[in-house]
Parts: sequence; structure tokens; C-alpha cells
Amino acid sequence: MPRPKKTELKTVSKAKEAKPKKPLKKISAPKQIAPKPKAKPVIIDVIEDDEDGFDDSNFFSDESLAKKSFSPEVLAVESVIRAAASKSEEVGAEMDVQKKFFSDLVTEIKTKKGSDLPEDLEVRKQPSPKKRVSLYSRLVLKFLLLVGILAVLVFYFSFSKLTVLVTPQVETISDTLFLRIGGDNSATSTEDAREKINGAVNEYPVEITKVYPASGEDALGQEVTGKVILVNNYVKDQPLVATTRLLSSDNKLFRLKSAVTIPAGGKIEAEVYADKVSPEMAISSAHFTIPGLWAGLQDKIYADSAEPFSYQTSSEKYVKASDLQLALRDVDALIMAKVKEGQSFPTDSVVLYEILDSADAKTDAQAGDKVNQFTLTIRAKVAVVVFPKQDAEKLAAAKLNLLVPDDKELSEFKTESLSYTLESYDADTKTAAVKASFSGLMILKSNADIIDREKLVNLNSSQIATYLSDYPEIGNYELKFFPTFIKKAPHLVDRIEVKIAK
Repeated sequence: MPRPKKTELKTVSKAKEAKPKKPLKKISAPKQIAPKPKAKPVIIDVIEDDEDGFDDSNFFSDESLAKKSFSPEVLAVESVIRAAASKSEEVGAEMDVQKKFFSDLVTEIKTKKGSDLPEDLEVRKQPSPKKRVSLYSRLVLKFLLLVGILAVLVFYFSFSKLTVLVTPQVETISDTLFLRIGGDNSATSTEDAREKINGAVNEYPVEITKVYPASGEDALGQEVTGKVILVNNYVKDQPLVATTRLLSSDNKLFRLKSAVTIPAGGKIEAEVYADKVSPEMAISSAHFTIPGLWAGLQDKIYADSAEPFSYQTSSEKYVKASDLQLALRDVDALIMAKVKEGQSFPTDSVVLYEILDSADAKTDAQAGDKVNQFTLTIRAKVAVVVFPKQDAEKLAAAKLNLLVPDDKELSEFKTESLSYTLESYDADTKTAAVKASFSGLMILKSNADIIDREKLVNLNSSQIATYLSDYPEIGNYELKFFPTFIKKAPHLVDRIEVKIAK
């Protein structure tokens, strides 16, 4: 007889809502249970027998139930069985009868198989192992995906980095320094806040005379002038009066400016001018006859020109008011040039000049005087202050360093920017008050902490640019993201670094 196949009860349909349980009564023998009307369908999964056979004695054991998978309906039946088993100690024989009843029920279902099952029972086979493997694969893939996402997050927070390379803006800083030069520094009042520098203060008298041309001019007329050579080939001297006529070969008339006598057999030079002034009278070389002489002498006494005649206008010079103003404007420059003549000072010294009071400047002509030139005479006293350049530069550099903020440093002190002004001079004490103006360049220190890194957290490139634009100390900057495809600052402030370039 074939061994009955093992059946596993998976799902039992729920009956109508159970009424409150009553105390169990002792049952002497199992009675045949009549089917209840309108019972719900029961689903039963049938699994092929194992090779080892079916052992119904362990079917309801804890190990067997733990290894099997049941539907919620079967689990409900199972819980009832377990409850009945727990009551076995109290009810004794009653529990044994119930257990035997359920065992017989399972045996009957198993022997009937799928074809003999009641109409209200439905057979369903257990999922195959392949489907279980597919479920496990999906779970593993989801787990690996979660692990990958977690790894990316860990990498981003642990290795992402932003380095801000800052090129500082060079800024100009300027200031002034007040110095006291010369005198007895030990006797100077303590209320004098000026810096003391040893130096020399002296006075020099200056006297200057200079001639200036008059630029005014009045036109008197026009003239054509030139020079001729008078020739006398006769045996007697020939005198000629002023205005004697000379006629050129093209009939242009000229006259002698002054009387002359031409020696016999000789030659002399004389000046002539045009009888009628016009530009055409400015002729080049020509031969002249003297119409006033006897016709028989005109071929023996005559004139020749070797140079071209000039056409010009005659004028008269006078002094204009602007000539006097220009001359007086040069007074200070003339005094400074004069006082520097013949003096020499060390190359590392600062030399300042100051004209004491007002210079006495006079001219020997007034505006409108008809002269070709006039003379300017100047008399003055000049104070000369000399002190070491290095002493002033040290004081200026020290003051600039005091003005530089703590997060910056003096990068360059421009000694050539130092300019001095002699404010006052005391002839009695031989002291001078000097004002020095100077400037330098400052930049951020390499360890300066001017950027609040917390403000950069989680910002993109454009937002960082907007934030850094508020710092005038920053000339230029460069953002280096790591990894390079990330263009956003890290979420952790420790992963942001600011470097200031030199």
C-alpha cells in the first residue's frame, strides 16, 4: 500500500466570529462533528512527501511548527492547538481527545489528496525555491544599493574639500610727521610734540641782476635796403651826396643813405635804399648807373651789388606790463639758483630753502618805456636747513608701522615719497619746523584670519564670489574644489581652508 503523502495545513478559513469561550467539559469519546452550514472556503497547500516519510507525531511539535510556514489561518489553528496543549496538564484526558481529533483530521485530508478534498477546500502548492532565491537576490541588491549610497555620503563628508587661494590687495597708507631741526634739543619745551633731529640752520644773503628784453614794438614804416660797391675808373676822386640816385638795369631806382667820396681808380662800399618801397624792390645782384653824373663819366663811375637787397619794416621797441610780470615771476627761481651756487652738501642729507620775509625786486624801466631792454635787481635773505635723510626716514617708517592694522603688514616704504615743507624758521634760536609727508604699501599677513569660514559652508561658486567681494583687502582669489566635479563648499567648516599668497 503506498505511503500516504505528507500534507501541510497552510490556511484554515475563519468561521463566524467566535462566541465567548465556555469552560471545557470532559469528553469521553470523540463525537462526529456535523458540518456547520455556510462554512467559508479553506485553502490547503499540499507538498510532496519527503523521502524520510511523514511523522505525524512531530507535526505539532515546536520544532516542526518553527520550521514550517503557514498562512494566517493556519497560524490561528496552530495557536488554538498550543492553547489546548497548555491546558493538557489541567484537563488531562480532554486535551488528548482533542489532539487525537486534529491528528485524525490531518490524516484524512492527507489520504484524500487534492481530488477528494471537499468543495470548500482549495489546494495551493508552496512557492518553489527559485522564487525564494529571487526574493533573496532583490533584498541583497537593495542592501548593496543602500551601502553604496552610504559610502558616497561618507566619502563626500570625509574627503570633500575647498581651498580658497587669496591674493591680497596692495593698499596705500599715508601720514605726516612733524620735525624740529637744529637748536639745543635738550632745552626744547616738553610741550613740543615734534620729533627732534640734529641739523644745521643758516642764513645767506642773495643779490641778483638780470637783463630782460622789451617785447613791445611799434611799426614805423617799410624799407628795402642793401649794399653796393661804388667803382671810380676816372683820374679824379668823385664825391657823391646822400640820396644820390642809382638806377638798375631794369629801371629800379635806389638812393645812397649817406654821402661818400669814391677815390680815383678805387672802390668803396655804401648802403642804399629803395626810392619807392615794395617787395619787388628786393632785387638780387645788379649793375647800377648814376644818372646825376655827366653822361661821359657814367661808364667810368658806376655801382654793382653782390648781395640781394632785403625788404623789411622799421619799428620801435618799448616795455610791456607783461614783460615786468614775467621778470618778477622769476624772482624766487633766481634766488634759489643763486643760493645753490657754490654750495655742496652730503648726498644723504635733506636740504630745504626758505626765503625770509619778501625779496626786494626792482626794475630800471616802467611799462611803456621805449627801450629795447630793462634790468631786474633782486636782494633777499635765504634760510638753509640741512639734516640727515636717514633719521627722517626711520621716524617715518616707524610711524607707518604703528598705523598698520594687526592683520596686515607693511610691504614697502617708499622713501622717494617723502616730501618736506619748511613751515617756520626762528632766526634767534636757529631752529626750523619741518613737515614731512610720506606713504607706504601694506598687504594682508599670510596668517591673517579675515574670512569667516562658517559663512562659506554649503555655498556655490557664485555665492562665494558675492561674499568675498565685500572684502577690499582681497585683490584676487581662486577656488579649488575637491573632487573637481563638485562646485559647492563642504558642509563641514573643517574641510574649508583659506590660504593667503605672498
